[in-house]
Order: sequence, then structure tokens, then C-alpha cells
Amino acid sequence: MIVEKMMEEWKVGLRSEFDLQPAIDEMGTRKLLDVLLNNVGNTNSLLRENVLGAFCSLARDKPVLSHEEYIHALDTCLSDTHLFNGIGGAENDTAFWRGFASNYVMWIIYADAKQGFLSHDEYMRTLDKSIEYMTRETDRRGFVYGKGTIHAIPHGTGMFQACIEHPKFPHEYVNSILDAIKCNVVDKGRFAPDWADSGLAQIIPVLLGKDVSEDTIKEWIESLLPDVDAAIYTDEHYPYVLLGSNIEHFLMFVYFELKKKEMNDGLREWIFEYLPKLRERVYS
Repeated sequence: MIVEKMMEEWKVGLRSEFDLQPAIDEMGTRKLLDVLLNNVGNTNSLLRENVLGAFCSLARDKPVLSHEEYIHALDTCLSDTHLFNGIGGAENDTAFWRGFASNYVMWIIYADAKQGFLSHDEYMRTLDKSIEYMTRETDRRGFVYGKGTIHAIPHGTGMFQACIEHPKFPHEYVNSILDAIKCNVVDKGRFAPDWADSGLAQIIPVLLGKDVSEDTIKEWIESLLPDVDAAIYTDEHYPYVLLGSNIEHFLMFVYFELKKKEMNDGLREWIFEYLPKLRERVYS
């Protein structure tokens, strides 16, 4: 079969273009789509990346999927076999399914923003699932030797952003979005183990673009660090130091995102002035 030959070729080299028409002619779009969905979390890094590229070709670059096929792909990717496969458990290969499923959801949501095939309830279900995912995901690994990139949280951030940018995004969900971001910024581990995690900061300009006020963001930032209740330089104090460092790194990413987009100069200046105050709060 053409698809089997194609999949073997994808294991040995990353493709920049995909000619999927022969496979579509042989098996139809729906069956080809299912082959791709069944390999979302494949642990062969080149195959996994090529499968994602092929899906993007079908769903984004030269879209041929029907509305029913988009919804089928979305339902599959939001399920316990994909986006929530092993979530919250020990670090293992299920994270590949979660991290990459969120990429597929992202492109489906961007497609819906243009085509409008999701009902209000279907969009809201996806938004709720994305918030749940960003709240529950704990695997912070970036690259795994022999298996490639996971990026469960950075990939989830892309899904998150697509849902927020969507025309149907309800303003009353802003606090839930900020709470989900907080879960990742104040994680017990180090924030941003590699550059990809900086993408979480991109959500703040998106929210500002949705008419969320600067005062709301400032109040949220100030709430990230709890009252420090420990003598400095003690074992009990160190978690606050780690937490303050995580917040500082996140805010630096936010600062440069705002600068890059040339927006909200007042908030950017406020962040600049807040950073030394943050350290004072940790070490006072």
C-alpha cells in the first residue's frame, strides 16, 4: 500500500512538502486521516514530526478535510487516548501523545476560526479541555534522546492560544485562563527548562488584545507570589526563592513579548519596575 511505503520513508528524513494525493486516491481522506491520528504520539521522532506535517497539509496548507473529518480529528485528539493519555502520572512516553495531540487541536481550532464548522458547544468543550490540560499537565521535559521532542506544555500553549484567539472566546473565561497559566509559572520545578516554554508568555498579549485590562494583569502578577512566611536562607525559605525566580523569568518573557509587538508600553514599564520589588518580597 502507498501509505505503508510513505510511512517507512518518513522514518528516515524530515519532509518539507507532502504529496498525499496518491494515498487519498488509494484509501480515501478519512482512512488516511485515521492513519495519521493513530501515529500522533509515535516515539519515532521523524515519523511523528512528518505525520504532524502531513496533517497540517490536509488541514491547513491545502485543506481537503470535510467539516465532519475535522470534528472527527478533534474528538479523537481531545480523548483519553490522546490529549489526556496518562496525564498527571509518571514521566513516560504517553507525554508524546499529549504534547502532539495539542498541536492537532491547535490547527483544527485555527481552521474553524476561518471555516466555522464547530458549534458553540463544540468550541466551548474544546476550550474547557484545553484549560483542563494546561492545569493538569506536569511533564516539563523538552528533548528525550532517541525519541525527540516532547514539549507537552509548550505545545499545549499553542492549543491554548488558538482557543483564546478564536472569535467565540468568552470574556468570562479570563480568570480561568490566568489560573491555568499560573499553574505552570509557579510549578515546583524550574520554569522554562528550554526556550520553548517562553511561549506561555505570548498568552498575555493575546489576552490584552481581547480587551483584558492592564490592571487585571497587574493584579494577577502581584498574586503569583504568596506572602513569604519563612526566615531567609533556610530550607523553608528556598521554595520561595525558586518560585520568585520562576515568576521573574516568566515576566521577562512577557516584557519582551510586549516590546516585540510594540504594545502596552505602560504595562511593560510596570513589569520592569516590579521585578526588583519581587526580589525584595522574597528576601525581606
